[in-house]
Amino acid sequence: MTETSTSASPPVPGEGEAAAAAPAVKSLPLLLLVVCAVQFLDAMDIASMGPALPLVQDDLGMSASSLQWVVSAYALGFGGFLLLGGRLADLFNRKKLLIGWLMVFVVASCLGGLAENGPVLVIARLLKGVSAGITAPAAMAILLNAFRDEQARNRALGTFLAVASAGYSLGLLLGGLMAGVDWRLILFLPAAVGLLVALLAWSVVPGQQAGGRRGKLDVFGSVTVTAGAVALVYGLSRAASHGWGDALTIGALVAAAILFPLFLVIERSHPEPLVPLAIFTRPQLSRANLCMLFFGAYVSFQFVLTLYYQDELGWSPLEAGLAFLLGGVLTAGTARYGAALVTKYGAWPVATGGLIMLSIGYLGWSLLIGNVDPLVTLIAQQLLGGLGFAAVYPALNIAAVGSAGPDEQGLASGLFNAGAQIGNGVVIAITATVFSLASSTGLAPYRAGLWTVTAITLVVTLVALLGAARYRQKTAAA
Repeated sequence: MTETSTSASPPVPGEGEAAAAAPAVKSLPLLLLVVCAVQFLDAMDIASMGPALPLVQDDLGMSASSLQWVVSAYALGFGGFLLLGGRLADLFNRKKLLIGWLMVFVVASCLGGLAENGPVLVIARLLKGVSAGITAPAAMAILLNAFRDEQARNRALGTFLAVASAGYSLGLLLGGLMAGVDWRLILFLPAAVGLLVALLAWSVVPGQQAGGRRGKLDVFGSVTVTAGAVALVYGLSRAASHGWGDALTIGALVAAAILFPLFLVIERSHPEPLVPLAIFTRPQLSRANLCMLFFGAYVSFQFVLTLYYQDELGWSPLEAGLAFLLGGVLTAGTARYGAALVTKYGAWPVATGGLIMLSIGYLGWSLLIGNVDPLVTLIAQQLLGGLGFAAVYPALNIAAVGSAGPDEQGLASGLFNAGAQIGNGVVIAITATVFSLASSTGLAPYRAGLWTVTAITLVVTLVALLGAARYRQKTAAA
């Protein structure tokens, strides 16, 4: 199949296709506000609990081994249910899905905020992750379905992806700020926002929000791929804390290795598959999902530096969170222009440029940690990292969903977000393993972790370079 080039948005069905009319929207700006708020909450929750972990441990008496599940449980639910959530958004009423699972998010947040023991908090975080796995692709599908004009859609996508990037980038900072007052605010405040967003969604999201394809849900395929994704994310998360030789780690990874091939067999023979396998023949989507390993490297970089700031430099959780402020603000302020650059120059050249900036920032830390004033390295990396993330994330997102039809918008978004979560699990597990194997004295573990992040980002940059080269060939041929 030929590869699409620079399309910044999924194509609206044209000649020979029965295009559904765009839904009547009371207010496009308010609808954009709703979907952006949903995406921000989902993205922010990935990192926001990190700075509060020492406080949670003291307050709830959690062990070090169980504490990491306060973070990992969210990734488990998010990554495990994204494919199912994406397909649900293509088959059923997106408005009902969005509002219903936003209310699950609200209830789970309140449950976590009221938790008096570790297991309740972990269960609440898991439920929040499941909610995110369904609301994230539903929100993207609603946006793509509402904005049909190409220029308006590009602007809306730019804003949407800027907000998502800001959520990922500012999660640590906002978590640190709220933890400085009370760690339970990290759960209660998003619950209040989620309730307001659900009420607004009820008013502004059009009622006719069903996906373009009709039919029954592929139940067996849904159970198989969701169980496989949960097993994979669980195994990778457990490997980070218990090692690759742990019995449960091995069992979970073996289960994933069995379930995913079984899922492919089911999808190949099912008349209405959960994931039509032909979608993976689209080079842009497959390459963009592979490149989402960069997201895992980004989160792992934050993981290593957060430990360095607090354990080696003696910074407080708030100070460690503020260390990422500059990059987060740059990402939030410039990501919408990243989407505009894709329209002008193509997804892969923009993604490659951003990855090069990220690689230079990580390489600088790897070489200079302990040899240069950390504030100098911090500022330089935050400048490169903030602008780099603002270019890479929108470009890869647009490349992934750029060729999706109206009945595949949720699926393409779910696949892309699943790539981010699985990439996060893979890279953080590898980084944590290298970190723990390195010497426990001095800067050795931090250097080892940073070099791991740098190496993985360079590999992803090479993959993006191949995409950029293919784009140049297609442009020259055209």
